[in-house]
Amino acid sequence: MNLGNCFSNWKKNGIFNRRIGARQSGSAVVEFVILAIPLFLPIFIYLAQFAQVSDMEIKGRSLIREVVRAYVSSENVAAAEQRSNFGLNYGAARLGLATNEVVNMKLTFSCSANPCLTPGQRVRGDLQLDLPVTHRQVRVSAQEYVSPW
Repeated sequence: MNLGNCFSNWKKNGIFNRRIGARQSGSAVVEFVILAIPLFLPIFIYLAQFAQVSDMEIKGRSLIREVVRAYVSSENVAAAEQRSNFGLNYGAARLGLATNEVVNMKLTFSCSANPCLTPGQRVRGDLQLDLPVTHRQVRVSAQEYVSPW
């Protein structure tokens, strides 16, 4: 048997093509993984941080809305402060915020009239949340009007 005939028979049967193709298909996956991990890792980190900030903004909006609502529905300023602090702590616990996140919250109120709970006047509440992992601050606000009745 001639060596040239042997190679031509192997070419006809596709033996060379199968072996070469098998070697190359595995290397493409390895190359993709080696290139993809360093490229996608920063994207995953960014998306995780963005999700955490967005989650805290949603929780903060819910908290401040309920706290301001409790403030304007109070009889006097002393009761309003007490009710708003209770609402803030209770709401934060119900939303699943950690104790260190609750302690670092800063709540302020501003009123359009003096005294603050004058009927028909606006009360604005501002809440600042500090995110310890990302070292960012989330600031949310809400406003309500004191009922004239």
